[in-house]
Amino acid sequence: MKRNIFWAFVLSLVAAALARATTVQPLALEELAKKAHHIVAGKVRDSRTYWSDNRKLILTNYTIEVDESIKGRPPKMFELTTIGGKIGDLELQVSGMPSFAKDENVVVFTESSGPYEVVMGLGQGKFTVENGEVFNEVNGLSFPDGRPAKPMRFPIQTFKRQIRTILTR
Repeated sequence: MKRNIFWAFVLSLVAAALARATTVQPLALEELAKKAHHIVAGKVRDSRTYWSDNRKLILTNYTIEVDESIKGRPPKMFELTTIGGKIGDLELQVSGMPSFAKDENVVVFTESSGPYEVVMGLGQGKFTVENGEVFNEVNGLSFPDGRPAKPMRFPIQTFKRQIRTILTR
């Protein structure tokens, strides 16, 4: 029992440190498009939550079935990683980190981070597709100048056309 309380305490300290570390640089659509390693549209098919190799973080891998590659050459089943998730009774949430739901339609802007493919700019780089529109959720993000992040919303075809225009400049 004491051991579980100790590890819960350690994990809460790690989570608190990460929660304060969610101040990010603001990324406009142009910056997202130009800096992204991949831009893919697809459907979330699976997720797997596990401990990091050093057992200090909970990570979640999401598998996205790619319907359209807007930038890069991803595999048909594209895997990206986020910090956070739930293992047993322990849950790690990082403010501003995007989460995904099974069968959710998304457009994601990703970059490589060591061995992982991650969403750029935390929630800034994950767009949910619903009713012909795309939008991102940036709750919990702030910028170095103290401004809160502002979500983006576009008709899906306008969004894709703007990205392609940016990429051809």
